[in-house]
Amino acid sequence: MKRIKYLLFPLFIAGIFCVGLNSYLNKQNVRMLNEKNLYGMLYDTKSQVKDKGYYANEYLTDRNYILMMGSSELSHSTDQHPDNFFNTGRTKNGIITSGRAYTQDLQHASMVGSFNKSKNKKVVLLVSMQWFMDKKGERPDRFQTRFSPVIFYKYLENPKISHKTKVKYAQRVAELLEGTGDFKEEQLYAKLFVKKNGANRLIMTAMKPYFSLRKSMVRLKDKGILYSSLVGLPNKDPNMPRKTIDWKAEREKAIKDAEFRVGKKPGIFDGKPMFIDKGYFREYMKNKERSYKGMYNYVNMLDAKEFYDYKIFLDTCKETGVEPTIVLIPVVDQFYDYVGIDRNERAAFFAKVKEVTAPYGFRVIDESNSGSSRYFLRDVMHLGTVGWTDVCKQIYDIYEK
Repeated sequence: MKRIKYLLFPLFIAGIFCVGLNSYLNKQNVRMLNEKNLYGMLYDTKSQVKDKGYYANEYLTDRNYILMMGSSELSHSTDQHPDNFFNTGRTKNGIITSGRAYTQDLQHASMVGSFNKSKNKKVVLLVSMQWFMDKKGERPDRFQTRFSPVIFYKYLENPKISHKTKVKYAQRVAELLEGTGDFKEEQLYAKLFVKKNGANRLIMTAMKPYFSLRKSMVRLKDKGILYSSLVGLPNKDPNMPRKTIDWKAEREKAIKDAEFRVGKKPGIFDGKPMFIDKGYFREYMKNKERSYKGMYNYVNMLDAKEFYDYKIFLDTCKETGVEPTIVLIPVVDQFYDYVGIDRNERAAFFAKVKEVTAPYGFRVIDESNSGSSRYFLRDVMHLGTVGWTDVCKQIYDIYEK
């Protein structure tokens, strides 16, 4: 009997500590989210709070923050980044830019599906053609670097999402966590969720206490990461004057910035000028035509598995009441013609994205034909100074007016 007491007492103390810590973090995080100037946290492109967290994103999107999801284009490579338009005291809506290289549709579906209160949330998805260039879809190793247990469990617990969509989601997560070292519990949970036969039900029942503890721990960790991100931020300045955005002046500045970034003499690729950043051109493209010629001839984006994940994202939005704005990001036409994905193939791809999206009735900002527009892109695939200004102006017109 004494041995049992000795075993249970530390567990009891640990439980009391965790309950107390959870309560403390809840109160402090809410207080700091209200009192702190969040620009430093929101500007951080490697923030786990934005990319893998739940609590801050849920809290802020309930308070007029736009959730803009994408991938590598969200790095701070230009002054025209959305953070510098929407998080600088010039708009009524703030913005959360979530995503970095190799973040794709399934991760974004996870984020949307994790929210308790979804209706009226402002969500923007930046769709990149590059996600669809690998026929097999997202790679497991890349998915695992962006995977978040806390939003995974929240997704599967969301009563608004149908069992059918949850099964599709869990099946893909189980596939993409194959070979994982860090998320074996989540892979097992996903597999058990997909196939609820007699044996799996017994396993799930037997492991229910363990999974309950696991869920509590990943949620507590998420709150702890949020706390550590907030505690060092300065408080808001209550006297900061509210300004407005002069979009005409911003576009003029974007053109001037681009002219400097490109340089007086644009780089020449395949005998034609490339109006992209001179540093990028020198490093990746100068005198390298031979290595690029036809390198993507094998690509067939129309059959890409990424469309399956994109539909999971769309279904998740529809079932939770989110009405996202879908932005189609262009590529430099001249370059992709050269590497083997010609204009007709690209047009067919973007047409399919719109065709898949149409039945859901979601708004689409179609910039797929802007690939030849000077300064719209800073390299062959990422939004540049003019591109970001034009896209942000359209987002502004949708959500600010």
